[in-house]
Amino acid sequence: MGKIIVLVALLSPALAFAQDAQVAGAVLPLPVQLRAGATVVRLNDTKQPEVLRAGTNGMVCIADNPNDDEFDVRCYRDTFIPVVYRGFQIGGGEKVGAEIQAGKLRLSKEPTAGYRCLGPAAGYDAARNTTDARIECWQSLHFPYRTAAEVGFPDEADVPESEQQSTPYVMASGTYWSHVMIRHPGGH
Repeated sequence: MGKIIVLVALLSPALAFAQDAQVAGAVLPLPVQLRAGATVVRLNDTKQPEVLRAGTNGMVCIADNPNDDEFDVRCYRDTFIPVVYRGFQIGGGEKVGAEIQAGKLRLSKEPTAGYRCLGPAAGYDAARNTTDARIECWQSLHFPYRTAAEVGFPDEADVPESEQQSTPYVMASGTYWSHVMIRHPGGH
């Protein structure tokens, strides 16, 4: 029994450091001004959120899954994050849209911001909490069911890939996931 207590005491600081690093990585997509107040969750094996850190500003960030080869962190407003969770749970896309249409899943009709960083795990340095050019970070402004024409941005189909890092555009125009993408070159 005494050995178990000693082992737990020795591992506790390491586990706390790992959780702190996971929180730091999760808020990386956010503007610096929003990071300290954001809630951070990880998704368990059934894709249910587990709170790593409670926040105060209404932003919720999903921590990276350390068990895959991708660095993928994202943050959304607390009124919109249930839609993101549901997408993870049932496979996203049309299934989530169907649940919204059926009234099973509530979708805020208010615009909301999203923030994300994505790329190979090797492009993220956890010790420094930095990314390199292999990780792309972007912001999105979600306007459920609005079209590109209604919000005054070009549709993704009309913006060549070569211009998408310098021209905001609408993805998923007219759907529950309709949003303006604001991309940046990797490592920025």
